[in-house]
Amino acid sequence: MTHRARTTSPTSGASRRPRGWSGRSCGFRRGTPLSPRGSSRHLFEGSLPEPMWVLSLHASRQASRTIVSAFNGLRTLADIARPQTLRALKGAGTFSPMSPVAITSALPWLLGRGPSLGILAQMNAVALGRKTAIHDRSGSMTFGELDRMTNRIAGALAGAGVEPGDPVAMLLRNGREMAAVILACQKAGFVACPMNTWGKTTELKATLANASAKVVFYDTKHSEQLEKALTDDVGLIAIGDPLDALDGSIPFEEFLGNGTGRPPAPFTLHRGSARIVIHTSGTTGTPKGAQRDAASSGLGRMAEVLTVVPFRRSDVIFCVSPLFHSFGLLTFTLATALGATLILPERFDAEGSLEEIEEHSATAASFVPVMIRRIVDLDDESRARHDVSSLRIVLASGSALSPDLRAAATGVFGPVLYDLYGSTEAGWVAIATPHDMAEEPKTVGKLVPGTEVILLSKDGERLPAGEIGEIHVKSEMVFEGYTSGDSRPIVDGYISIGDLGRIDERGYVFVEGRSDDMVVVGGENVYPIEVEEVIERHPAVREAAVMGADDPELGQVMVAFVAGDVSEDEILAHCSSELASYKVPRKIKVMDELPRTATGKILKRELDDA
Repeated sequence: MTHRARTTSPTSGASRRPRGWSGRSCGFRRGTPLSPRGSSRHLFEGSLPEPMWVLSLHASRQASRTIVSAFNGLRTLADIARPQTLRALKGAGTFSPMSPVAITSALPWLLGRGPSLGILAQMNAVALGRKTAIHDRSGSMTFGELDRMTNRIAGALAGAGVEPGDPVAMLLRNGREMAAVILACQKAGFVACPMNTWGKTTELKATLANASAKVVFYDTKHSEQLEKALTDDVGLIAIGDPLDALDGSIPFEEFLGNGTGRPPAPFTLHRGSARIVIHTSGTTGTPKGAQRDAASSGLGRMAEVLTVVPFRRSDVIFCVSPLFHSFGLLTFTLATALGATLILPERFDAEGSLEEIEEHSATAASFVPVMIRRIVDLDDESRARHDVSSLRIVLASGSALSPDLRAAATGVFGPVLYDLYGSTEAGWVAIATPHDMAEEPKTVGKLVPGTEVILLSKDGERLPAGEIGEIHVKSEMVFEGYTSGDSRPIVDGYISIGDLGRIDERGYVFVEGRSDDMVVVGGENVYPIEVEEVIERHPAVREAAVMGADDPELGQVMVAFVAGDVSEDEILAHCSSELASYKVPRKIKVMDELPRTATGKILKRELDDA
């Protein structure tokens, strides 16, 4: 059975040069200011001229890309003109007297370079130039100021010899610099590669190797992490305290001085690609780079989300979810598409989040579940000090949100919780609204319009409503593949996202766990999420993770890792009273806290060694 969604109507620093960069690398020269490379398109100085047949082949490919770019631009315009898109955008308050001027002024770039977040930022600068775009640790910045910074970054990178299609990495916390570098890459056709600021040396090494970045913009708070991960010569742009910068780095403000406030030329044979590479969370292995083109998440796709979650242009959106993760990037994309204001804290603090929401009268917030848990766990006095009644939307994603945590979050924020289910590879799949969660506390909601899902058995047969199978998704949001060249399994155009689930007759989606997490105990299938939910109902338990372990008698048995003020015997007794005997964990380990990714997913590969 195929399930389809129902359609509803900067800081400065000392002057330094990039680590290991010479006159042969991307136009940077030691001891001299950065300067444009003129008309040369060669990456290395002194390159020999290419034969005519090679140049002809390059020209043919570039012409093809230009045609594709123009086609994508026209498709975007057609997408905007669809009645359902217009209704959603109008309902979100995105049309203003300056909208026609903004669209008209952006047409050359839309046709010449194709759709991107950078072009949306350019349109916002025209239509909303004096409106606040970002509140962050450095203060406030308007859409006009953000666009000018974006243009300066794009121009400085291009002037330094970074070419369209070249990867640009970012080891940055949330803030204007992260936002502007992403938008600059989108405008100029560089491949944006945000990296996990929580990453360990091995993970960052793998990320840098996958990205093959020419440049790394980094926060000096992460200098030590980055230095251990660097293996190749790469240009370094430092943001933060210059005393903490790596040798050879260029301060961000100095680097900006080499660009101008003008956008890149609209028509070019070297347009690159508006790709972003987001690395998967790596909960069970090394993170993989998932490539996505901005054309796949245009205004039409945004409008589909708006039919479920009522974001508006007038919203002030608190986004503490990191922009290097697909959920944080989704929030940033929605705000850019709408022209909404973003609050971008550089780090999460439970009470600090409530304070900022109150200070800026935020109307929407994006949290991963572990953040919601820490806010809920604040004492009553701390929560009562802050008025968060301005919130209309609290959007959660990144990991499972248990029914108990949903109920607790509703008690803190009111009936404004929306739970988004999806993956880095498939984009958004389903969203549970407050009404959905009240009706079915365990559902992840109904499919987002434009999304189709099939459930497949182990034998690859399509399953009817109500039966559990592996979830496969088809939509325009599906990624292009991993940077390694691999992809997820695809069946008849539907991509597997690795989850087991079911869909009932009403269209509600339920996720039962990961397909590779299912444990077979003495021939019986056990889904860890069921055992986790039982353990987390114990009043002294904060969180739990359950997995399988080899057993000589039963093949596998359940193992539980628990954080809370509780004993192993208490957990065993609690599980024995609520679960069939074969589902009861044979091994229980109580820990201070469970290892997690920056977005709150439990790192089960680290629990294997615990």
